[in-house]
Amino acid sequence: MELGQQLPNVRQLGMNVLAVSYDSPAVWRHFFTRKQLDYPFLADPESKLIDAFGLRNQAVNIDFMQGIPHPGVFLLDQNGRVTAKYFEQDFRERFTIAAVLSGRFGRKAAPLGQFTGQRIRLTTGASSSVVRGGQRIRLTLEAALAKGLHVYAPGAPAEFIPVAWTLNGVKSTDPLWPPADKRFQYSGTFRAVRDITLPPLLKNETLVIEGAFRYQSCTNRSCYPPETVPLTWRFVSESHDRERVPPELQRK
Repeated sequence: MELGQQLPNVRQLGMNVLAVSYDSPAVWRHFFTRKQLDYPFLADPESKLIDAFGLRNQAVNIDFMQGIPHPGVFLLDQNGRVTAKYFEQDFRERFTIAAVLSGRFGRKAAPLGQFTGQRIRLTTGASSSVVRGGQRIRLTLEAALAKGLHVYAPGAPAEFIPVAWTLNGVKSTDPLWPPADKRFQYSGTFRAVRDITLPPLLKNETLVIEGAFRYQSCTNRSCYPPETVPLTWRFVSESHDRERVPPELQRK
């Protein structure tokens, strides 16, 4: 689903896709027809390719599934060499193509909201605005300071208060901050990113992720009191497609 939605963005970068699953060709055709998808796929019902790449998750044994593939993405160059891979250990979680395009290829995140502090303007964004349970989404936070002001980056000497970005109630990576100048300072506009992994089950509803940005702005002579600005990232969440294939196509 998400791969089909991102296919134009993938091809815009000069790349193509190939999907692989242990489902039969008949199951693939049924799914692709129902969802009106159009990209190459490989049916691997005996998991030969899956095992060749070491992708079988032996920890999962449900009914007929004696080890299912780890969901994920390989990036290959023109010579067929793997240049990057994106996989999660939990089969209920997965990288999104949008997050890969944002993180590795710098595709601009969709803006979601704007928040103003006393001396700063903050813009929140995300690699996807429509999400499903278990997806890994890249969040962005862009900060714009007034002329003549600076803030301190993480890693600054202890006498300074560095910027901090917190999130509430969601699994996330640590923020990735841009390089600061030799005085550990940011000025003008700068941007931080981090990934979140959504809970496995989501309903069709509006999903709001809350957080905050703490900073202390300074001039060359003095510093203002620290300020914490509340933030939100607002998504449209969709439940997973749970429609099964017809009984005659199901595994016995």
